[in-house]
Amino acid sequence: MEEKRAALVIRKSSKTGIGQRKREQIREAYATANPNLEVIPVKAEESVGAPRKLRVCGYCRVSTETEQQQGSFELQVQDQERVIRANPAWEFAGIYADEGISATGVEKRKEFLRMIDDCKAGRIDLIITKSVSRFARNLVDSITYIRLLKSLSPPVGIYFQNDNLNTLDQTSEMLIAFMSCVAQDESAKKSEAIKYGVRKKFAVGIPRCPRLLGYDKDKDGNYIIVEEEARIVRQIFHFYLEGYSSFVIADALTRAGVPTITGQNPIWSAGVVLSILHNEKYCGDIAMQKTFTKDYLTHKQVKNTGQVQAYLLHCHHPPIVSKADWQRVQELLETWRTRTRRKTRKQRKVFTVKKGRFAGYIIIDPTWTENILD
Repeated sequence: MEEKRAALVIRKSSKTGIGQRKREQIREAYATANPNLEVIPVKAEESVGAPRKLRVCGYCRVSTETEQQQGSFELQVQDQERVIRANPAWEFAGIYADEGISATGVEKRKEFLRMIDDCKAGRIDLIITKSVSRFARNLVDSITYIRLLKSLSPPVGIYFQNDNLNTLDQTSEMLIAFMSCVAQDESAKKSEAIKYGVRKKFAVGIPRCPRLLGYDKDKDGNYIIVEEEARIVRQIFHFYLEGYSSFVIADALTRAGVPTITGQNPIWSAGVVLSILHNEKYCGDIAMQKTFTKDYLTHKQVKNTGQVQAYLLHCHHPPIVSKADWQRVQELLETWRTRTRRKTRKQRKVFTVKKGRFAGYIIIDPTWTENILD
């Protein structure tokens, strides 16, 4: 036993000796050239003719369609085309431009996605854009697409003009990731600032007034009735009060060739009819904060069921239908919803166990209530 312990002690202490021998081996290798080591030279790439020009495109984006932003958008387009065409080593591959599209996601940026597809197809070698925030304000999207383009064969680079960064530079990724984080944080702060301003306006009775069938807006942004369209709205309410369903009303309007609010497609749906019947603006009131943006990255609107403060402004503009008629329609709509829910519950199937220990037993839906037949 003592001999084994002594052997273990010697074995552990030998680690220092191994390290020392490795250091000596490295010193000897550098001090004396190994005659048995053959160095194979790097094979130079053969160039056939003149070097191919880089196919370079520009990507531009502005998030709103205001007059000021339209000027910025056109400036980006013209400047990038000029820069590309002025470089003799570059070949102009076009401009991809998204106007009035938010930068926090790429799903709605059709030109951006078309550009990525063209890169995958081998039509583009380099993308130039104004800044990291113009390319993407979402960190995940930014890094994902930068790495995707770098992984192509041949790789596609992105040159950020204001930041003087090229994604094909191996040292740039960390800095680009940091700048994408900053851009995403700025987007979050901007979103909160916009929501704060909108909600403060709602709190003092200043609503948003979107385009609406039956109404136009005067120079001050106030609703004024357009009688030609208002007749359609009154007819929809009248038909529903007479007992016609939203499906029948939609079919009748389509058959009559009545134009929708866009004036382009005279095909009505039951959903559009129901949205008109539910809209409190037609009785002169206006509800504020009916929906809210839950996530600034997706911009998805969620129905407000009490999560944030809501407001109802009475007598905001001239009504198209009387408040009594509008209220009666809401009662009918609620009655229809109640009937639909009960009908759905009554139509639920009863399941009988056919095999096993509980064969013959009936499984009853636990969501059923005692007043189902009321």
